[in-house]
Amino acid sequence: MPYKRFTINDRITLVQETGVANFMRCNIWHVKGRDFDLVIDTGMGLDPLKQWIVSDRNKPIKAVVTHCHFDHSGCLHEFDTRMGHHAEADILANPVNEQVVYDGPWTRIAIVDPKQHPDYSHHTYKIKAAPLTDHLDEGDVVDLGDRAYQVLHLPGHSPGSIGLWDIKDKTLFSGDALYDGELLDSLYHSNIADYLQTLERIESLGVDVFHAGHFPSFGVERMQYLINSYREGNNSLGDILEWFDSNKDQLTNIFSDQNWSKIPQ
Repeated sequence: MPYKRFTINDRITLVQETGVANFMRCNIWHVKGRDFDLVIDTGMGLDPLKQWIVSDRNKPIKAVVTHCHFDHSGCLHEFDTRMGHHAEADILANPVNEQVVYDGPWTRIAIVDPKQHPDYSHHTYKIKAAPLTDHLDEGDVVDLGDRAYQVLHLPGHSPGSIGLWDIKDKTLFSGDALYDGELLDSLYHSNIADYLQTLERIESLGVDVFHAGHFPSFGVERMQYLINSYREGNNSLGDILEWFDSNKDQLTNIFSDQNWSKIPQ
């Protein structure tokens, strides 16, 4: 089975791409709406995603990519409506591996299970072009008919990183602007000053629940810990190969599925 579903509530489902390392696997969020469904991020693209989601619920789909990196945009091309920030539109339309950060260390560590994906090779892997059909920017709204999400521009991890803010439920789909792990701020187009401003803004929003681009969802207390740790220099991922080498003894069952469906209190 190429994907697994974990129910968060009656509207939100977490979709996980199987056979991808837990520390790399992107959270794919499927949000049900009255008139449209929303898919937030699309994984590495190792297997078709759209047909698998449509088999569960046949609604028109708006696909939003929180940023252009390969682990989030691999299946974006499958969707008729493809939405993302204009700052990364050119990269998505012409996804050169180095620009979607599939280069260097990511090609040298085990991020894909060869048993589940025998055809995968870092020599040939490339995501397909996915020109955006709609550009999103600060203050735009993604409307599903019975629920609307405000677009927040959250640069730092990448220049076009965005989040989707449900002010009614105080829920933020935060992409890689903030997740429950060490933050990546050393990529070729990352900007630490922007990252710090983004984190300060996230702090001030009044979010109750974060559904992030990686790892389990979390609440306010965890958010504050993650942000404070980053400010103190203790929550950023520097040299990826060095991190992998120093943690590989602890990285057991890295391709196992993770049931992260519990909403934080």
